[in-house]
Amino acid sequence: MPKAKKSLGQNFLIDPLVIDQIIKHVNPDLTNQFLEIGPGKGAITERLINTVREIHAVEIDGGLLKKLSQFQNNGNFHLHNKSILDFELDEMGDKDLRIIGNLPYNISTPIMLWSFKNLSFFKDMHFMFQKEFGDRLVSENNKKSFGRISVITQYLTKPKFCFLIEPESFSPQPKVESVFIRFEPIKGRSFDDPITDKLQEVTRIAFMHKRKMIGKSLQKILSENELSQLNIDTKARPENLSVKDYVKIAEMLA
Repeated sequence: MPKAKKSLGQNFLIDPLVIDQIIKHVNPDLTNQFLEIGPGKGAITERLINTVREIHAVEIDGGLLKKLSQFQNNGNFHLHNKSILDFELDEMGDKDLRIIGNLPYNISTPIMLWSFKNLSFFKDMHFMFQKEFGDRLVSENNKKSFGRISVITQYLTKPKFCFLIEPESFSPQPKVESVFIRFEPIKGRSFDDPITDKLQEVTRIAFMHKRKMIGKSLQKILSENELSQLNIDTKARPENLSVKDYVKIAEMLA
């Protein structure tokens, strides 16, 4: 039986009740084409395989391929032994993909950025994260967890917290809780558009010095007078501004 590799941040989902919850939230049907990131031992794959049109599973761990290859008997399962960060979606041809995955904490940010860059391919995304990271993605402003990734995530998608997952649901058990979150891409927005470009620039500058007032931290790119014209309090801290505030700033600069 393949063992979890610490170097890959693997924690295999083993709780059938949690898997039931996931399937209920995802609500797959026979018209769906899925992309699964890091299927591991196939706990979720096994539940999806007979309820969807097609699954492309991307697994970097060669030690898991033998176990996963059993699903190829179904005819609608395609296994790719590579990092998701190197996976080209063009070869799949479908622009209405549903994506699901239990993401390792050490590469959650790169995978989210990869997802944002490929948003035009996705109908929705369902991911498991360690709770601390997930909280940052869905965080409201005026909270310590609110930051750059919160702004970019909520500009490009509508994230929805689904449920909490206890450490006992995984093997080996992580030291922290996990969360399951759904993301729905917002039509007309992309990672490459000018607003997202400016959002990245503005949030990088703003959150570089979290205790600085926004009027001071952004003074090289926007005057306090211009911020006031946008009805933004120049004495506010970066986490006090809403996503809409950051979008207004980005639109003025774009």
